[in-house]
Amino acid sequence: MGRFCHRIALMTTTTLKRVLRYVSHFGLSAGLQAARLHVRPQSVVRIKLPGIEHPIWARAGTSDVETFEEVFVARQYDLPFADFKPRHILDLGANVGYASVYFAARWPLARILAIEPSGKNLAFLERNTRAWNCITPLQAAVWSHSTVVRIANPGDEANAYRMSEAAAAQPEGIPAYTVDELIARLGCERLDLLKMDVEGAESEIFKNRTGWLDRINVMMIELHDRIVPECARVLYDALRGRRFRQEIVGGNLAIDFR
Repeated sequence: MGRFCHRIALMTTTTLKRVLRYVSHFGLSAGLQAARLHVRPQSVVRIKLPGIEHPIWARAGTSDVETFEEVFVARQYDLPFADFKPRHILDLGANVGYASVYFAARWPLARILAIEPSGKNLAFLERNTRAWNCITPLQAAVWSHSTVVRIANPGDEANAYRMSEAAAAQPEGIPAYTVDELIARLGCERLDLLKMDVEGAESEIFKNRTGWLDRINVMMIELHDRIVPECARVLYDALRGRRFRQEIVGGNLAIDFR
């Protein structure tokens, strides 16, 4: 009874509309767990979602909440291709691992390499994916060539970190790999699904050396022209001459090369 009363109290301190939205998506228990994201700023919240075998963790009152809602409420990675069953997935800009967990729950036979440059995010990425043997987290970034990068805006929200090239000797340097190198780490010749949410780094990644696009079956990408101008132009320049179909899913562009 005490736990139930505590959950009712949460409903009085969180907007009823948001609580009802969570409950309608996840059921009463998981919905009320998720509601704690809005009532305990800076605390770490454990949420056990239906259909997700293992619990996930989030930092309440941070950008984790926005990312949680994008992945599990708005379902922005719910691909519109019914015949698609990927076995090799590369998650670029994995943040705290929600997209990787979503993919692992939907396609349990897939192998997933989750790339995240931020050490703070990596700690939660590892926590959220530890129980999933199919997910391998890696602290790194992606670039058009092998190099070292750094976080250009460390004071911003954890889901908005941008990368800039750095001197190799800088102590905060983060290794950056090409897409080809990361596919090699997965041990496959062809990548089934490439998810890319890299806060404007796509303008660098698609600038040149884009032969790796011929090794991709499906790509989901969020463009960030509001941060780095002409991200869309650089992408479509790279796609010129290739056959594909595309769909818009939430804030992502789903591109099918099959």
